[in-house]
Amino acid sequence: MKAVGLILFLVLLLSFQAKAQRTDIMDKERVAQVDSLLNDVLFGDDDLLDLLLEENTFQFLYVATNWSNRTYYAGRENGSYQSNLSGQIYYMHSNGFYAGISGSWYSQLEPNYRSTILSIGYGKSLKKHSYFRYRFSADYFIFHVNDPEFDPIYNSSLNAGLSLKSKTLGTSIDGSLLVGQEFGQQFIWNTDAYLYLARFGNYNYLRLEPEVSLFFGSEAAEFLLNEAYFDQTTNEEIDTYYRDVFALLNTQLRLPLSLNWNNFDMQLTYLYNIPRTIGDGEPYPNTSFFRISLGYIFSL
Repeated sequence: MKAVGLILFLVLLLSFQAKAQRTDIMDKERVAQVDSLLNDVLFGDDDLLDLLLEENTFQFLYVATNWSNRTYYAGRENGSYQSNLSGQIYYMHSNGFYAGISGSWYSQLEPNYRSTILSIGYGKSLKKHSYFRYRFSADYFIFHVNDPEFDPIYNSSLNAGLSLKSKTLGTSIDGSLLVGQEFGQQFIWNTDAYLYLARFGNYNYLRLEPEVSLFFGSEAAEFLLNEAYFDQTTNEEIDTYYRDVFALLNTQLRLPLSLNWNNFDMQLTYLYNIPRTIGDGEPYPNTSFFRISLGYIFSL
């Protein structure tokens, strides 16, 4: 446990010390989606955690898909009314090990299927203190872009997180260090609640899961110069400059309605973004969208 704690501390420390750099919006959005999936599957389902804490050894596959009617990164819209569809399959073992593959399709990108993420990680709750959960993982990105000039900034990430959860409330922190030609980082703090609307036996239920999520990341922010100057090369007046800033970029309010029935789960979520504008650029508007998720667990 001390070794796990040391690894977690080092990863989070690196994520805050790494130099903030710009990255491709869709690549970051994909990382956030995969992190969110693993949090929900491994650490957001109390019934699944009860199984993982049993003495018996077992393994299973989790297959899921989700569709969103709009696409955002940190509350910033990517494309006009661009929808996205993603699919994931993960192998999970009761000892805490998991590995998986995921991919996403976007309605306005060329090609529509842009990249694949390979993931491997470990996550567990403490047996004597099941409310405390820890995790760390690594992702590798495979890009499907037929452009010889396409040169992605990042090709992998290291991720770590902690959760404190009871039967009705929970909070979690997750940090990611993006690795490649440059280094980048992101940090997410979630707080959620579980409001049961109906129960169908011991493990089946319908519940609301309201959540507040704070997303910290780096952005190339625009700032006004104290005094404008004339660029003789371009014959343009320059009155702004850009600087990378690591800060709170978005606050997201989520209201998921979740149905869990035997090995099947479904979630309908309304999401509301309150993006924070960094610097002196045009302010980002508040936005909202919907997401539908379906998942199924296969015992092995």
